[in-house]
Amino acid sequence: MSQSPLSADAPRAETVRYQQGWRALNRLLHEDRSFSGNERNCAFLNRGGKGFTDISAVSGFDFPDDARAVVATDWDFDGDLDLWLTCRTAPRVRFLENRSRIAPEKWLAIKLEGDGGKVSRDALGARAEVWLEGEQVPLLRTVHGGDAFLSQGSSWLHFGLGDKAKVSRVVIRWPGGGIGEFSGIEPGGFYMVRFGNPVAVRWDHPSGQKPLVAAAQDPLPDEQAARVVLPARLPLPVLEGIGELKGPMLLNLWSKTCLSCTEELSEWSAGYDRLRSSGLKVFILNADGDSEAGGSYPFRSAAVGPSAVRGLDLFQRAVLDRWNPLPVPSSFLIDGEGRVALIYKGRVGVDQLLEDYKLLGAEPQAWRRAALAFPGRFISSLPKPQPLNVSSQLVDAAQPRVALRYLEDFAAVNPVDADVDEVIGVLRNELSRLANPGRALLAKADAIRDAGNPGAAIAAYRETLRRSPKTISAAEHLAWLLAVHPDKSVRRPAEALALAKRLVSISRNGNPSHLDLLGAAQAASGDYALADKSARAAVELLGEDPEANKVRERLKLYLEGKPYLGEPWRE
Repeated sequence: MSQSPLSADAPRAETVRYQQGWRALNRLLHEDRSFSGNERNCAFLNRGGKGFTDISAVSGFDFPDDARAVVATDWDFDGDLDLWLTCRTAPRVRFLENRSRIAPEKWLAIKLEGDGGKVSRDALGARAEVWLEGEQVPLLRTVHGGDAFLSQGSSWLHFGLGDKAKVSRVVIRWPGGGIGEFSGIEPGGFYMVRFGNPVAVRWDHPSGQKPLVAAAQDPLPDEQAARVVLPARLPLPVLEGIGELKGPMLLNLWSKTCLSCTEELSEWSAGYDRLRSSGLKVFILNADGDSEAGGSYPFRSAAVGPSAVRGLDLFQRAVLDRWNPLPVPSSFLIDGEGRVALIYKGRVGVDQLLEDYKLLGAEPQAWRRAALAFPGRFISSLPKPQPLNVSSQLVDAAQPRVALRYLEDFAAVNPVDADVDEVIGVLRNELSRLANPGRALLAKADAIRDAGNPGAAIAAYRETLRRSPKTISAAEHLAWLLAVHPDKSVRRPAEALALAKRLVSISRNGNPSHLDLLGAAQAASGDYALADKSARAAVELLGEDPEANKVRERLKLYLEGKPYLGEPWRE
């Protein structure tokens, strides 16, 4: 991982390396790689100034978690610090109880509280000094708003006092300069100190707490199969070679070279009557491209190529936010509205299929609960489908047209979503630009012209016409530049006249802007009679349009035997 740039104006190469590092890390995490290389958690014992000893194993601390943050707090109010860990993968939260049985005289805990005016209620920034008898340097703790990576410790300031220590006084330095000094504080207690109160009040934790009971970790066994219930259902993207998928249906991807695939299909064939009587249709897709492979099974079958397989793979990556390749066999249970409700990776039995088929009609909350592998309570509203995740995968796979169609189909049958509409607009614009490269070249040439570089703009317009001859606006903008630019060295009246005549011919004398251009080019060539005629024809076509006034101003010049010189694109 490359280091972050030190400033906003860092060299481009430095910024690119940093961005590439994040992209590489993001891909590794999506591919289920360990964030820290499968390192075990570590714990080191301070040997009183004589170095540290690795006690990870004997302390019970060395779980193979992908741990990310740690918080130390006296959770059970017994005078020692316990630990909470958060991990990137399961278990997401772990509690480690400290069972060192520290003596009461070896610790002290102080909680500071502000008045909400001069000092914030949480006393952020306040510092506590604990002076011990016989010591020349105090123990220090400061109240922070965040004291570790992705974590915030307890607001209690915990002090380890050592053997037979006695507290002579406690000094609190409040934010803003206020100082309070307190005596009579004994080791082994919890004390509340409030701003403006001259006395530290001993605090007793609630009684009757239930003892903490260690829970044995019971990790689920590794399995070759997975059953994934989608909390918010989404339709599949269009699959090449496959028509519209109308559910309820089970879509299965299989291969002749896969033993699990053939065993699964044999099991389904044996239960064909049960599946058919339930109303669940089965559609098997052979990934080998063999159109006759499914003939031995009593199900609708088809052969699919790499494009369709890729579509299924991108869909499951988007939904699961994991970029592991789609295995065979894999199956997709599609509901009556054509949306994927469940994804099966690996074999699935007939009984499970029939049970899940009945579940399709469950109420939203019941369906949501079925998506979890463990019980619990929800504090959030029902999840909404996220079609942009699918379209993003399709765009990254160089399939923007498929992505656009996917979002358009989704928007046609779902409530208006501003984010979806915005991405649809972006995709349409980009695809239109790619379909007509002349538009991008024209925009570049216009930008060069507007920046005040007519020579480079002329070259850019000519390149646009060479690569995209049908870009009419490029010819028009070039002709204006060559006919009327104030700089004599830029003007090329003959070339401008040739371009203008060609444009008028294409529009069959029906485009007033082309006739106006022709008049300007004719005047630049010294033929004011023809310029007068062309300008009058343009005015007649424009009628009451305000643009007619600009043409009339040019017409006055032609009648005086003067060419028009200026920059009409800035008017």
